[in-house]
Amino acid sequence: MFLLFLSGGTGTPKLLQGVREIVSDEEIGVVCNTGDDFNWYGLHVSPDLDTVLYLFSGKLDTTKYWGRKEETFNALSAIGSLSLDTWFQVGDKDLGLHLARTHLMEKGKSLEHVTQLICNNWGIKAKIYPMANDPMTTYILTPKGKLHFQEYFVKYKTDIEVKDIVFSGTTAVPETVKESFKNANAVIIGPSNPITSIGPILAVDGYRNLLSKSKIPIIAISPIIGKRAFSGPTAKLMQVKGYDSTVLGLAKYYQGLIDILVIDKNDSQYRKQIKEYGIDVCIENIDLSTKEKKIESAKVLLELID
Repeated sequence: MFLLFLSGGTGTPKLLQGVREIVSDEEIGVVCNTGDDFNWYGLHVSPDLDTVLYLFSGKLDTTKYWGRKEETFNALSAIGSLSLDTWFQVGDKDLGLHLARTHLMEKGKSLEHVTQLICNNWGIKAKIYPMANDPMTTYILTPKGKLHFQEYFVKYKTDIEVKDIVFSGTTAVPETVKESFKNANAVIIGPSNPITSIGPILAVDGYRNLLSKSKIPIIAISPIIGKRAFSGPTAKLMQVKGYDSTVLGLAKYYQGLIDILVIDKNDSQYRKQIKEYGIDVCIENIDLSTKEKKIESAKVLLELID
């Protein structure tokens, strides 16, 4: 079996923790959002990609789902001592990765190549891919002007009016990702923010076609229960893009791309309406708050695929 996930930086990694308890890492592939990639003091930072790399290498700080565990922030403190911005929190171990990645990319290596090098050196058996090699950047349009997603999310902590979300760039699906689509038994769109985690992936030329024409099951896990998202500003951003901030809006967003939507039991009243979008519905407990619940959600997913 080989399962291919489309992932952002929080919800899907939590699901992957459960999946890894049931299947081997060799049976998992993850396409990671790089719309959040950020130039920090000249360094190429890939927050969502790094969260997945840290997860599979055992380095992730799972109290935050970003950065490395047992991290220190001496370099950031030194930057702050010079009265420079430190709103983007980069730890010392994290800094080492960004230095190495930037160095290799400046020598002409692709983001995909660098990611594979990291996997090889850290003993990661899963297939981890950036969604693209060239930038496809997420911008938030606000009364203050156009903000990079990291500015909106980290600097302003989402506490600012959002007028629109746009993706800027021209890029394509890497050939290795296309090959993984061919080899997969199922593609799972994880419970990540559909607008700013999965949206940038879908904005890359080729992904919509791969999903809509696939002969294997395409399954999405809802990141929403009722009108409450697992994390972040999912509900607010869905409304900005004209979608209802419930699983019904999620179904409309993924219409034509997925076969099955897994929703929580508390949202069972939407089943009939979701099916009208041509999407089958699986109703389960999709809480990912504990290790046990993550494993239960993973079991539901594997039963659907079987």
